[in-house]
Amino acid sequence: MRLNSFTLCMNLALNVSENRETILFTYRTLNHDALNLWQEYNGNVGFYMSGEGIMFPHLDKCKTWTHICLTWESKHGRCELWVNGRRTGNKIYRKDSTVQPGGTVILGQDYDSYNGGFEEKQSYVGKIKDLNMWNKVLSLRSLQSVFKGKVKQKGEIFDWSNLSYSIKGNVKLV
Repeated sequence: MRLNSFTLCMNLALNVSENRETILFTYRTLNHDALNLWQEYNGNVGFYMSGEGIMFPHLDKCKTWTHICLTWESKHGRCELWVNGRRTGNKIYRKDSTVQPGGTVILGQDYDSYNGGFEEKQSYVGKIKDLNMWNKVLSLRSLQSVFKGKVKQKGEIFDWSNLSYSIKGNVKLV
């Protein structure tokens, strides 16, 4: 399915003491990274979509749960980052673009090639839960409901309660 818009939400609790880049979410097609969401060493949140990335304001590196949502739509190129139910940044990015189908998602690591090639120094250390992705930009009311845990509609693309996955490396499911 080609995406002209999406909302990606997750709860995360980082457990990294040093300042380093941390990959949160990667979607890679055969030829390139199609979507990449990460936290920079300085705490800024980066979003990359098949080209040059954009940065959003600082996200605290804390061990407590933080809820983030990233929204993007092609028609106007509107991209927003929401942290704990509040919009913390908005940009115009990749207007009239689409996200191509047929790729693979990895949580907490960045593909250096389609079949792997990972860098340990970019790996996510911490906890992730409640990852959902919709094929539309959620309304303000829906975003706040997701943050409060009151959402009735799970993600059409990813529904955390229904994901099928495989585990690679030092990953623990609890």
